[in-house]
Parts: sequence; C-alpha cells; structure tokens
Amino acid sequence: MLPLRLNSAMDGVLKSRYDKYRSKKAFPPEAKELKKEGIKPFTDLEKLELWRSKSSSLEVKDEKAGYVLRGKIDDVLVEKDGRLIPADYKSSGDPPKPDKQKYYRDQLAAYGLMFARHGFEVSDRAYLLHYYVADWNDPSLEVRFAGEVDLVRINVRAIERKLREMVRFLNGPYPGSNDKCEKCAYYEDREKIT
Repeated sequence: MLPLRLNSAMDGVLKSRYDKYRSKKAFPPEAKELKKEGIKPFTDLEKLELWRSKSSSLEVKDEKAGYVLRGKIDDVLVEKDGRLIPADYKSSGDPPKPDKQKYYRDQLAAYGLMFARHGFEVSDRAYLLHYYVADWNDPSLEVRFAGEVDLVRINVRAIERKLREMVRFLNGPYPGSNDKCEKCAYYEDREKIT
C-alpha cells in the first residue's frame, strides 16, 4: 500500500499546487508550455472539486451498450474556444518513458467521453502532467521533483466504440485458450509451478 499512498499524497500536493496558480489564472512554471499553446486553467474550482472527489459526478450509464463509466479526474484545462481538456497527474521515481502515454490514452479519452455525455465540448487532446524525482543522489529529505507535460491525442468516438466492443466480448462466449498465448499457458500450467 505504501506506493499507492505516496501517489495519493503526491496527487494532493499537485492539486494544491495547480489550484494555487489557478487562482491567478496561470500554470506552475514547469507547465508554462500549456500557456504557450493557448490553454487556460479551468477556473470553476467548485465544479472541479466535485469531479475530483465524487466518481459519480461525471458518471455515464449506457444501458443499451451495457456499461457504466465513472471516475475522478485530477485536473481540467481549457482550449481557447472553451473546449475541455482532460489532464491527469502522474508521479514516480523515474522520468516518463517516451511511450508512457499509450498506457493512459484510454483513461483520458474516457474522461473526454464523460464530459461530452454531460454536455461539454471536448478537445481532441489531453495532457499527462508527470512529476518525478529530479536527483536520486541527493541524500536530503527535501526531495525535488522535475515536471514534464505530455500531450496525448484522444478520440471520444473511438473510446465509445472500444467500450461497446469490450462489453460484447465480455458477454460473449468463452474464447478458449490459445497455445501461443503466454498468459493462457501460464494459467493452464499454474498448478505445475507451485
């Protein structure tokens, strides 16, 4: 539980940091490139707090497709034209790998879908706001973090299709195992391993 608690604590620190700058309609220095892109902070802190704290606040129920989608977002940015941009804080000990965004694209697109279903116009971009330990060799307890802003292209229609496909697959017949699949081989041989 320790890493999860540290990430939760870091999320709290980052929310406070961004909110401090939000009150001045600005971004922290490490995220100044957002302003260069014409992006503004979302300033309705009451609404943002609701979206951050209550997973049902942006809930989407698609009874026809058979899913319920909910989640708590870390932050929201705004395009020049008012479209919402989902943003998520990520913290770790290491700088993000170049392909890290592929692991979070669906999460960010799902936030976009939730916004769209609640009547908001949504951008085709989202952001990961990475924070990681700047110097592993610093022995002090004053840990300094470096920050990186990572653009992630999202497609609300594509995540909607993907959710429907997932439900169809999960409700469909069991596909059986595949001899060439490592996960299937592990599952079938798991009793031999112990």
